[in-house]
Amino acid sequence: MERSTTQRIGDIEGMVTSFTRHLRAENKAPQTITAYTYAPLQLAEFLQQRGMPTDVANIKREHVEAFLEDLLTRRSAATANNRYRGLVAFFTWLEEEGEVPSSPMARMKPPSIPQQPVPVPSSSDIQAILKGCAGNGFEDRRDTAIIRLFADSGIRLAELAGLQLDGEDGPDVDLDSGLVRVLGKGRRFRTASFGSRTAKALDRYQRSRAQHPDADAPWLWLGRRGRMTSSGIRQMIWRRSQEAGVPRLHPHSFRHFFSDQFLKAGGQESDLMALNGWSSSEMVRRYAASNRASRARDAHKKFAPGDRL
Repeated sequence: MERSTTQRIGDIEGMVTSFTRHLRAENKAPQTITAYTYAPLQLAEFLQQRGMPTDVANIKREHVEAFLEDLLTRRSAATANNRYRGLVAFFTWLEEEGEVPSSPMARMKPPSIPQQPVPVPSSSDIQAILKGCAGNGFEDRRDTAIIRLFADSGIRLAELAGLQLDGEDGPDVDLDSGLVRVLGKGRRFRTASFGSRTAKALDRYQRSRAQHPDADAPWLWLGRRGRMTSSGIRQMIWRRSQEAGVPRLHPHSFRHFFSDQFLKAGGQESDLMALNGWSSSEMVRRYAASNRASRARDAHKKFAPGDRL
């Protein structure tokens, strides 16, 4: 529900309402709208609590810096970095609209994020989870297909949850070609690939899905009560991890697994960018940081110069 239109014009909370309409008109993804609008609302709460100005024309650089500094004492650097990017988008829009003469964030630098390689799940952990799904029941077939598609294609949680059997341009999954079409960040479509075992798992699931009471629904993934949401998929992964006795995996862990396996097999970073839907090589470097030393040791074993002497 939108905030009341009686909010004082120029106040940061009132301007967020207009900013939200702007983002919708730009056809931004719901996740992007949430991230971009949450940051200024959180800033407004901080300013109000400390008696600082909340009128956008009176917000200065020191007010924003105080907010980010406080945030860094309570939350991670990554969270502060996300809020920074949301505020940049908000104040840039305000400047473009003529609501402020210039952004108070001009020449500000984002909070740095320490390089911390993300743990990559092992093949044995994923195999253990798949072993726990080895059945002919509907949920076993569905969960096997989800886990295999995650690990085999590297697609994001929201992308997987949004797959349809009957979209405007036909089904999003082509079992014979081993291709899946997803709507990624920036609302851009791209195509990812998967192998024959994943195709087999998807085929087995779709045969069971045809008997589901909601089989006519356009969404690929179904739960007991209709469409399976991102939250439902996340909870399923957590539950399956616990049942398999492995560290609790998150859906995004499979994206790191996919990227690591691709690079370990000698895949090119430019190809990984295309497959993962990245527009910046920075993401490749961030993902490649995980298991870099392990991949280097494996590469050394392949040619072992000392063994040729």
